[in-house]
Amino acid sequence: MNIVNNRSDMAINSVNVALGAILFAAPWLFGFGHEAWASLNARLSGGIVILLALLAVLHTHDWEEWLNVIAGLWIIGAPWMLWFDDVPAARWIHVIVGFCIVAIAAFELYRLYHAPDGTNAERRRTR
Repeated sequence: MNIVNNRSDMAINSVNVALGAILFAAPWLFGFGHEAWASLNARLSGGIVILLALLAVLHTHDWEEWLNVIAGLWIIGAPWMLWFDDVPAARWIHVIVGFCIVAIAAFELYRLYHAPDGTNAERRRTR
């Protein structure tokens, strides 16, 4: 299990909290609160992203980032898996926020496994 603990992680996790909050509030902000599946998925997925980001504030573990990848992929695919792809606002907010979450998690995983400052070698020695 790899761990990173520095100030740039706080900014990255803050962005994830903001993305989760946007997704959580999206049914009201973008007017698809009347769509049951879209609204429910936005609230649940947004809450999960916020929870994962708050957990990662303490220490960034690789498993948290992998869960973010899974959550982001779910968010991207949810409009088609839950049949609300005919609601453009819900579809696009899910796809955009999900893509951002996956991209941020991929960046964090890259940092965890390929740290250019030499801390990666130190972390691997302590495992």
